[in-house]
Amino acid sequence: MGLSEDEWNHVLGIWAKVEPELPVYGQAVIVRLFQVHPETQERFTKFKHLKTIDELKSSEEVKKHGTTVLTALGRILKLKNNHEQELKPLAESHATKHKIPDKYLEFICEIIVKVIAEKRPSDFGADSQAAMRKALELFRNDMVSKYKEFGFQG
Repeated sequence: MGLSEDEWNHVLGIWAKVEPELPVYGQAVIVRLFQVHPETQERFTKFKHLKTIDELKSSEEVKKHGTTVLTALGRILKLKNNHEQELKPLAESHATKHKIPDKYLEFICEIIVKVIAEKRPSDFGADSQAAMRKALELFRNDMVSKYKEFGFQG
């Protein structure tokens, strides 16, 4: 279920357009995640006090975390599924320290696609969206596989 070279070109092409604005995209992704799936916000002690969308949108900590998330994802995407070394510590921290359920990975991956589609509609058509979903599915599946290695069932 790997991606073709053309699919990777779609993924990395849009990522090159997202990357210069990672804080903007990252913040939008985290805010949307908490908005659409409020249960995910409960996993973040440092964000529990933020009760409104305006508070989330104005939080530098939310922006910082979103940037961290998308920076890590970008490093993994650029490795074109040769990401074992990059993925392992991320999976370990999410499995053993943060205990992030695999369902939450599914949530955030879908939100990443939606946010990019909203912000870059002319650059992120159906083929690019399909390729990104496929790349994010590979990422998720590999994270879940690593979770199991660390004894976390997600």
